[in-house]
Amino acid sequence: MASPGSPANPSQGKPAPRSSAKASAPGGLHALTPREIILCIRERAITASVLALLACVFVGGWLLSQPKIYRAGARILVDRSERVLDMAQVVDQSVGGGKNDAMFDTYLAQITSPAMIARVVDSLSEAEKLRAWQPYADPATSTLTPVAMRGALLQIIGGNVSANRQGNTFFAGINFRHRDPASAALIASRFATQFIVHLLDRNSAVNNSAIAFLREQTQELRAKAEASERALQKYREESGMVSLDESRNIVVDRMKALSTTVTSARVARVAIEARLSQAESILAGGGDPLELAAATDFANLSAVQSQLDNLRTQRAIMGERYGIRHPAMIENDRSREALERLRTELISTAMANLRNQRAKALNEETQLEAQLAQAEKESFRLDAMAVQFNVLRREAETNRATYAQLLNRLNETSITAQLENSNVRVADLAQIPGSPVSPDVKKIAMILAVLGLGIFVGYPVALELIFNRVKGWTDVETYLNLPLLAELPAFSKIKPELLPHLLTRADDQEAAEAVRSLHGQLKFGSRLELPKSILVTSTLPGEGKSFVASNLAAAFASHGIKTLIVDTDFRRPTQHRFFEQPNDRGLLRWFDKSPNVPPDVLTDPDLGITALGPSLHLLRAGGTTRRSTEILDSAPVHHLLDALRKQFDVVIIDTPPAGVFPDALGLAKLAEELIYVVRYNHTSRPAVRRIIEKFTRSKIEIAGIVLNLMPSGRNAAAHYSGYNHYGSKYYADYAKDKKA
Repeated sequence: MASPGSPANPSQGKPAPRSSAKASAPGGLHALTPREIILCIRERAITASVLALLACVFVGGWLLSQPKIYRAGARILVDRSERVLDMAQVVDQSVGGGKNDAMFDTYLAQITSPAMIARVVDSLSEAEKLRAWQPYADPATSTLTPVAMRGALLQIIGGNVSANRQGNTFFAGINFRHRDPASAALIASRFATQFIVHLLDRNSAVNNSAIAFLREQTQELRAKAEASERALQKYREESGMVSLDESRNIVVDRMKALSTTVTSARVARVAIEARLSQAESILAGGGDPLELAAATDFANLSAVQSQLDNLRTQRAIMGERYGIRHPAMIENDRSREALERLRTELISTAMANLRNQRAKALNEETQLEAQLAQAEKESFRLDAMAVQFNVLRREAETNRATYAQLLNRLNETSITAQLENSNVRVADLAQIPGSPVSPDVKKIAMILAVLGLGIFVGYPVALELIFNRVKGWTDVETYLNLPLLAELPAFSKIKPELLPHLLTRADDQEAAEAVRSLHGQLKFGSRLELPKSILVTSTLPGEGKSFVASNLAAAFASHGIKTLIVDTDFRRPTQHRFFEQPNDRGLLRWFDKSPNVPPDVLTDPDLGITALGPSLHLLRAGGTTRRSTEILDSAPVHHLLDALRKQFDVVIIDTPPAGVFPDALGLAKLAEELIYVVRYNHTSRPAVRRIIEKFTRSKIEIAGIVLNLMPSGRNAAAHYSGYNHYGSKYYADYAKDKKA
């Protein structure tokens, strides 16, 4: 029965839940914290130390037993003051001062190229080849053919030569490693000298190719220049001109003179036409003869007109004095008629003269214009000839200039080919090394130190990441940071049907003592007083949660505590089979018929709460269903569990595995305390930790972990915390002594 004053709502009055101190990493892979790494190293320190020591001894012995290797180095200097001419003869191949110099990198690549290695091998004498091959020779092979010797040396030398630029200088180092110090110095120096010879041969070949190319081009350009000169001369002869510029100047001067003359003739003609037009206008209008004389520029006409005017004046005077038939009057008339006839003739003569002048001026102007047009045609002809002439002249000049330049370049290349044309020289020949570079004791010591430390740390960490299953009390209390309630061994000698009844039906004191130990740990370690509800779950199926729930309930009942087992595993109910009860009544039947809390839960036929013994009762699942989450989260089930807590001191709820189904997490808010069952070497610590963290967020009090199916035998003590194991062994040994 519930004790007086207990809270009606089980979620009220709870102490702060006990939780895991560490959070699990998201995802399937567990991220170890520094503390966990130290713990796993401490746990496996002896094994890791032995493995590290053995590995270091083996690797160190193998490295120290390797043949001694000597390294010799020669140096070459790349002088940027020299210039090497290629086929274009304009490329400066001197090395620049930058770190990434293309020409310097090309030199380094050429030094270690297969062609250079073959050149060095071919430069060795027979004695030198034999000395270089012997340190690497198979003891069973005494001699080799020349072809086989050359192939072996190509491999030996090719795998041990290197070249590098020394800082940001113009020096390049050639290093060679060999088992014989004298051969190392000889071959390193030979690489330097052979590289110089290679450059000289290459540059000579390049210059010879350039000379041949330039000579051929020079001959072609010479023939082309001569042909263009002949074409220009032939054009001059055909056009009949000595100098085009002089001919064009003569024509231009003539055009200028003709243009001036044409202009003057045109002005004179216009002036004559103006006087003629004026005279014709005067005659047509009956104008004054004096005006006509001025217009025609005829002086005689003015004199005649003056005489006529005088005769008319005289006649007018004599007419007053004499008669018409007076001899003086008649003489005057005759003189006047004669002068008038003379005036008419003079006028006709003057007009004819003006017309003749106009015709002459017009003819002269026409002739001058024709001459000017002819001069212009001549100028156009000379311009057209100048275009063709300039084309031929420019072609001839271009061919002459190109021929001259190519001839000069041919002469320069011929002179350069006779000089030393390499900008690389040997700075230092290799010296015979006095001490080997391999095996390097310091380097080997550092390698062994790193190797040993890596094995010492990596071996425990790797085992922890790979084999991280819960195996003992250290995993529970150190990694999960939870109390270990009990360590239940694998009771292999007890029949399977008796396992849920270790306290009541199994005649095994060791097994019974293990269950009593669980009850004692829970009684004295729990921070919650009775009445209370206890949730029993696990991570995966098959870890023994139902087995623990049934035996723990029997332990409580054996102490006179009214206990109820509630089977909420609706998918695979187990408790009814443990106690040999039919599964026709229980939670599901009650929920499907009338989900209302009855006045007396102990006598409700649908619930069918069964008394299994003094103070021990069972509430079965009442069937199977996949709607367990909806049923367990419903208000009627919540009210029913509240009513059950009022009727019993301890309600033990057997739930589905929390790592597979969410039912246990949903029931966590209805229970006060959690017992988490973990099977030995079956569930990983990260998986357990993730589920524990979820229960921690639900505010349930986590009582601790029960390790189930612990191993038994000679090495069993290595997996137990000590007290429970040795306590049960103590009683078992006493029983054996008593029987004896």
